[in-house]
Parts: sequence; structure tokens; C-alpha cells
Amino acid sequence: MLVKISLGQVCFFITSLIYIIRASKDPSLNNVLEVISNQYNAKRNDDNSFGRQNSMSKSTVDIHLDPDVNKNLTELILSQGYPSETYTVQTSDGFLLDLHRIPHGRKGSHFNYRKNSKGVVYLQHALLSSACDWVLNFADDSLGFILADAGYDVWMGNSRGNTYSRKHATLDPNNPKFWDWSFDEMAKYDVPAFLEFVLNETGETSLYYIGHSQGTTMAFALFSQRPDIRKKIKLFVALAPVAHINYIKSPIKYLAEFPDQLLYDTFGRRDFLPNNDILKFLVDTFCGDVLTRWVCYNQLFLFSGFDLSNLNQSRLQVYMNHSPAGVSTKDMVHFAQMHREQKFMMYNFGSAKENEKYYNQTEPPTYDLTQVDVPVVAFTSTNDWLSDPQDVAELFKTLPNLKAKYEIQGWNHIDFTWGMDAAKRCYGTILQWLVQFQKAK
Repeated sequence: MLVKISLGQVCFFITSLIYIIRASKDPSLNNVLEVISNQYNAKRNDDNSFGRQNSMSKSTVDIHLDPDVNKNLTELILSQGYPSETYTVQTSDGFLLDLHRIPHGRKGSHFNYRKNSKGVVYLQHALLSSACDWVLNFADDSLGFILADAGYDVWMGNSRGNTYSRKHATLDPNNPKFWDWSFDEMAKYDVPAFLEFVLNETGETSLYYIGHSQGTTMAFALFSQRPDIRKKIKLFVALAPVAHINYIKSPIKYLAEFPDQLLYDTFGRRDFLPNNDILKFLVDTFCGDVLTRWVCYNQLFLFSGFDLSNLNQSRLQVYMNHSPAGVSTKDMVHFAQMHREQKFMMYNFGSAKENEKYYNQTEPPTYDLTQVDVPVVAFTSTNDWLSDPQDVAELFKTLPNLKAKYEIQGWNHIDFTWGMDAAKRCYGTILQWLVQFQKAK
């Protein structure tokens, strides 16, 4: 089978290599490669960590594939003993988005979950991700499953352009117009469509919103502009919140050094890092063998921050067969613009004339975070390269209804969904806050 490799995919790996080189010259990053190398070698020398007695003394290749590697989201949910429902939600601009539901926990089939549910929880995934993030670990470690077992009606949206939401009423994904959007449109169209559908389907008037990374970005943008939707949010749980990205260490900061047009010429005006056959081939080739897993670790940690000790390495192929799940190049350019301009702002169309056409002003508007008056509980970490502690400190100054903030030592950006100790260090606290706001609105 022939597999088409896009120039953007090639450039992504080149960018990562450039980032490694730049890291050696950046005082804030010059110990990264040494840390990765030392901890990875330590893990290699620990036979039990990979479940192989002589894994490093022989040049054998472990070709075992985890059964979950080839499962889709519905199959992942069902395989853990949970009910699964899938809906298609159409946005007002024509995108057809997959919405997944876990209506109750493993023991919920024998009672009326509509009557006994503690409420509706909506989960919104991160940048380059999908709703799979909430269920990729096992039942006692995945937030989606934990919420369902706790008695909540769990709904998980898939943003436009990812693996599960690549359809449109009139546009084909091969058409560049299909990819002409950023998180501005996700906030304006996707999230409102999801929330309205969920509330209509359940008969509820309000719900809990839990977002991770760009899932929080979309919420901040939406809530800053729509007081009617703010009234329907009992509590906003922000995991690794992203609004300001002035101090990020992720390679996105280096994208900001190049003109927008050069980025489009390089990556194309279409999807960025889709979950396609070439990516799956690379994952199956490199991530399954202990001798080459460092390739996969670097791709994960260069964007999120390093934390090998908290990653279930036996699930590495599963994680990387489902993520990255794709986004638009325009979305990545938008984040680069925000770092370049040091503002939480709408997309910049590149000229005063174009901005005037879209915004009736020469500069793109900034999102007014002081309008986000929904109750917010935020979870951050000290080793997060996308949600930097300095950036979130600036964010917290502007939120008018911040109920609590928790900083988790040592975690990186992906530990909030995939970390082995996430249930203990984060999810239990989330459940406590949901109970506290159960009677709200």
C-alpha cells in the first residue's frame, strides 16, 4: 500500500530536530536532552519497567501490539465494560462533529441513570488530540471512566478536523476551505453546538465543563463573549489552561519566528499532523521496541514537557496511535501569532484591510478574560511547556471567579490525561468540586 507523506509531516520532524539543536543553545532548555537520555537509559536498565528479562542484552525487536492500538473510541469504551453512544452534531457553519457519550458507569445498567445521575459533564480535549484522551488509560485511571463510575453522565466532544470530525455538509477535506479555521471557530461554533445538543438531549439546564489545554482556550474564548452560555455552566474545570503563551517552551515558540505566509507555504493550508497511515506505521515501527522508543518519547515530550516516570510505557503505542489526531495549519499559525504578539487574541488576517473586513477594526480583537465569570477551578503543573507557570499566573490575575488553583509538582502537559497518578493527584479533587457545585443552577 502506498502512503502519501505530506511536506508538513516532514517539516514537523525537521522542526523537532531543529528544536533539539536550539535547546542546546537556550539556557532554559540546555539540560533537556541530558535529562531525557539519562532517565531513558535508567529505564532501559530496569528490566521490570519494560517487562522483559533481557531486553537490553539482546538486539531483539519486540513486535507485540497492544490490542487497544487498533481500537476506535467506541471500542475503547466498550472494552472496559462501559456503555457507549455516538452522535453527530452539525455546527451552524456546516461541520459534522462526532460527540461521544458514556451515560453511566459499569454498574449503572440496572438503574435509571437519567433519574439517578449526578449531572452532566462535558469534556473537551486538547490541541492535536481527540476525545480518546479521556479513556486511553484503564478504567481506574481515565477521567472519562472515573466520572461515569461516580454517577455522572459523561459527554466528550471532538473538535473539527480531528480523526472523528473530518466531515462537512458541503466541503471535502481535500478542499483547503475545509481547513480555514482556528480555535476562534471552534469556540464560536463547535463548543456551543456541543453544549446545546447535550443539554437538549439530557433535558438539563446546566452542566460541568472540563477542558484540557486547547479545550480551555476554546472555553475562555467562548465564555468571554457569550453570557447566555456562561449561565449554563455550573463549574469550569481547567486542566493545564492555555490563554497566554508568552513563556512557552514548546516548539510553537519557534514557529512564531517565521512569517505566517512562510508557515503556510511550508505546511500547506490544510491539516496539520493528521492521524494517518504513515504516522501509524512510524508508531508501530518505533514505539513497540525498547531500543527505539526514545523517538516516540521525544515527539511526546518536546511539545508537552518531560516526565517519563509518570507515563505508562506499556501503553505508548496506544497513545501515539490515537494522538496526534490532527488540527488545521491555521490553528497552529494562530498560536504562533499569540506568542509573537504576546496577546490572547483572535486570528490576525495579516493586514489592516483584511482585519477590517472581518472585525471592523485594523487589529484583531483580544479576548476579554475579565468577562469569564463562571466558577473556575484550575489545575496546573511545574513542568508544562504549553501551560507555563508564568503564563497561568497572568491568566489567574484576570479571572473574576477563580475558586481554586492547584499546582502539581513535576507534571507535564499530558500528565493531566495520561499520567499514571492522575486519579490520585488530580481526579479525586475534581470529583470533590463537582459535588460541591452539584446543586448549583
